[in-house]
Amino acid sequence: MKNCVHIVTTLELGGAQQNTLFTVENLKVYSGILIYGEKGPLEEPDVSTFRVKFLVRRIHPFYDILAFFKILKILKKIKPFIVHTHSSKAGIIGRWAAYFAKVPVIIHTFHGFGFNDWQKPFVRNFFIFLEKITAKITTHLFAVSHENVKKAISLGICGNEKISVVHSGIDVKKFENTISKEQAKLNFGISSEIPVVGMVACFKEQKAPLDFVEIGHRLKEKIKDIKFILVGDGILRDSIEKKIYEYRLSDDFILTGWRRDIEKILPAFDVNVLTSLWEGLPRVILEAGILLIPQVVSNVDGNREIIENGVNGFLVEPHDIDAFVEKIIYCLENPDVVRVFVRKLRKKIYGDFEINNMVYLIERKYRELEKTLEGK
Repeated sequence: MKNCVHIVTTLELGGAQQNTLFTVENLKVYSGILIYGEKGPLEEPDVSTFRVKFLVRRIHPFYDILAFFKILKILKKIKPFIVHTHSSKAGIIGRWAAYFAKVPVIIHTFHGFGFNDWQKPFVRNFFIFLEKITAKITTHLFAVSHENVKKAISLGICGNEKISVVHSGIDVKKFENTISKEQAKLNFGISSEIPVVGMVACFKEQKAPLDFVEIGHRLKEKIKDIKFILVGDGILRDSIEKKIYEYRLSDDFILTGWRRDIEKILPAFDVNVLTSLWEGLPRVILEAGILLIPQVVSNVDGNREIIENGVNGFLVEPHDIDAFVEKIIYCLENPDVVRVFVRKLRKKIYGDFEINNMVYLIERKYRELEKTLEGK
């Protein structure tokens, strides 16, 4: 069985990381191996692993060079047939290490991009340049949404023939067989009659979690009895706590920290919110969709892949707090309408976003590429 090495920057509790670990553990034709950098809430998978402590998310030229040589050394030792990278930092360093290690097949998945429209033009253009030159040494690229494919092609990162869509998947059964809404609210000491608005996200600029606190402040002015649950953690936690305190929302906001049992938390939500500025394809929208939770999310990238505005949920422009508040109130006050929305969304998810199908499609592409090499 040929080795397939997956490389990811961190083991934080994000969709890209969770799907990567699931893929590594559930390959059928290839033997999965994981190389990762920073530790996090996720546990190492039950496969061979190598930790490269110099592989960190922030740009650090000295550490980045050390990470490159460490990964290169590992790859030369284990001689994998495939290297498959994830996330921007691991994607650049890992693919170049694989190239110099003469790995036959080099693959990268765009779980969103390391560049975005909110960056300074010089920074954004530099990251696009890195992706362009690294794509030239890449055998094939995956993207988790059609929006990401369009962006990669329009920016000249790659041609249409070199990139394909493999949607992020979720374990549907885990969310079908979970606790009731009443029990989930009770676990947080919330009465079943009180509406709960929630968000699941890493506390970083991309997810704009401070917008969620602002939304909570505006909603509280309009709805006296309402609670908010914010699941996650990260560098903006202090800022979030400060803003909650300033708005005197401490009794109404629950910060859960990182949680591994998200299937037991989401049922407490009456509306799921996501305020991201950019996205790949967020798992939480899929998870909330299986649970028939109405959703109000930002109108960006992969969110549009799942949510059709006014059809199975609502899309709102990033930072448009008033629009978020308006649509959340609409969801709370119009249960008959949103009941139709959520059933349409659930049907869509069952068709396209199951996690075992994700692994099957990835491994099928591996086999295609292997056969192509054998035919040369």
